[in-house]
Amino acid sequence: MFRTPTTLAAALVALLATPALTVAALGQETRASATAKLDTEFAASDANKDGYLSLPELEARMAKMKVRGKALDPVHAKRVAALVMARGDLDKDGKLSRAESDQLMGAVFSAYDLNHDGKVDAAEAARARAAANGVAKGATPKR
Repeated sequence: MFRTPTTLAAALVALLATPALTVAALGQETRASATAKLDTEFAASDANKDGYLSLPELEARMAKMKVRGKALDPVHAKRVAALVMARGDLDKDGKLSRAESDQLMGAVFSAYDLNHDGKVDAAEAARARAAANGVAKGATPKR
């Protein structure tokens, strides 16, 4: 399955951060704007509105995700959801809290903010998309 931190980051980009790391017309996404988008995505994915994302809710979100205009196939959707749960569920209670999601998003953002300026610019976002596309195809991205 997925073994590297880069793969984790790419999977998270594929899960919740694709909208969050979509580079705006200005060519950059800030940590604050990405976090705000993630919060909206989290709320939309929390189908039962209990403040947590369960594995089925993560899988449902993945099933709706589009990579290069196509829905992620069910096998990869389940893999990405399982990876996010395995890495993000820090207290191992079988669900992802908003705080755990925020912590994971922070790690993703840091992984792609290569020059550590608090923004993901167009080049950094292109790298994130390429890594996410590789995960969607089942590849392990290189760091």
